[in-house]
Amino acid sequence: MVKSMTGFGRGEWQGEGKRLEVEIKSFNHRFCDIVPHLPRKLSSLEPRLRAFLKQRLSRGRIEVFVQVDESSLDEQRLEIDLKLAKNYYGALRMLKETLGIPGAIQLDTMTVFKEIFTRKEAELDLEKEWVVLQKPMEEALTGLERMRQEEGQALREDFLQRLCRVEGVVAEVEKRGPIALEACRDRLTERVRELSGGLPIDPARLAQEVAFLAERTDITEELVRIRSHVSQFREMLEDPEPVGRKLDFLLQEINREVNTIGSKANDAPSAQLVVEIKSELEKMREQVQNVE
Repeated sequence: MVKSMTGFGRGEWQGEGKRLEVEIKSFNHRFCDIVPHLPRKLSSLEPRLRAFLKQRLSRGRIEVFVQVDESSLDEQRLEIDLKLAKNYYGALRMLKETLGIPGAIQLDTMTVFKEIFTRKEAELDLEKEWVVLQKPMEEALTGLERMRQEEGQALREDFLQRLCRVEGVVAEVEKRGPIALEACRDRLTERVRELSGGLPIDPARLAQEVAFLAERTDITEELVRIRSHVSQFREMLEDPEPVGRKLDFLLQEINREVNTIGSKANDAPSAQLVVEIKSELEKMREQVQNVE
């Protein structure tokens, strides 16, 4: 099954006072390049996230965005420095007695000294956080793969249509072979007559030259290889494994055979047909860059 490398998926999870949102975007890339964007407190989960995605995705630039409700993740507890508070209280009592200030020292007076109170972040249970994170990750990944499959199906249909066009033009090239050879033989005969200045022409020698010409312009092997490559291409379109690189290689091989046919073409119509094939192959090569 052909899959595209471009896609998008989103997942969300809520529970236990937490809310996580995951978005995954993928783009064309020669290799599997995973780029996580995690909150600072979850950054240590990055290796697990990479391994998790590589089990499902083989090619593409994969960008992962994880957003967490900070009010739930950034749980904090308030601690009081009792020793410092006692020092402040003692100093205030001494000041009160020394200056003869009436009244009692109230609690709201102590709250002015902010350094008495410190906030400490609660330590995260990373194992638990990873279990929770996998839920929206799985949902986002499912959406991403669905989109990649849908686009891949469209690519597959486009490839099949273009393969039919290539095969049709290749058949025309094959039909033109004998016609082109006959035209070339007539041109050769006429040229020899012009150069001979009216002298008798050796039919055997002329037939030998025509035979040499036919051998040099024979494209049978190239046509056989092109049809073989096209057949392999069709089979790979049904392969459940990622086939992007293989398809790209096959297109290069087909293009190489077509170039050889072009170099052997000895008439304008055949050359034009070669241009048509190369045009279709170029469009397919552009599309195959999107295949995983």
